[in-house]
Amino acid sequence: MKQEMTTYLKTIGITEHYLKRAREVYDFYSDFVGEDILDIFVCEYLDQEGARHYESLWLFTQNYIMEAKSFLTRDDFDVAPIKKRIVFYAITKENYDFKKADDKSRMSVDMMLQYQFTCVFKASKENCDYLREILLKHIKTNI
Repeated sequence: MKQEMTTYLKTIGITEHYLKRAREVYDFYSDFVGEDILDIFVCEYLDQEGARHYESLWLFTQNYIMEAKSFLTRDDFDVAPIKKRIVFYAITKENYDFKKADDKSRMSVDMMLQYQFTCVFKASKENCDYLREILLKHIKTNI
């Protein structure tokens, strides 16, 4: 796993124990698809008490989008082609100016690929900035 990916995971609160699990998922996908993984994103949200809950780990290559659902506790892997396959996406944001996130920032992106494969990305706090980068780099360019 690239150093900037490890830094990202630590930035959003992934502990050392769960970093090991994220690396295992990364290695599985890297071997399975045989392409360089360009970016990762953790879908997460904050509950009413402010605790962060991590849902899935998304990985992006030049040609594929991959989701490891409930990646901290189980092996449940999806792979779909992404290159020019996005037919729709919608952005919902709260307390986020699309420039710099703060502790109140929230954002979600709903996306549909051809053949009605849907993806939902959720982010809170500083993770909104990472979701913005995923949106600009991998989603907007493949519609």
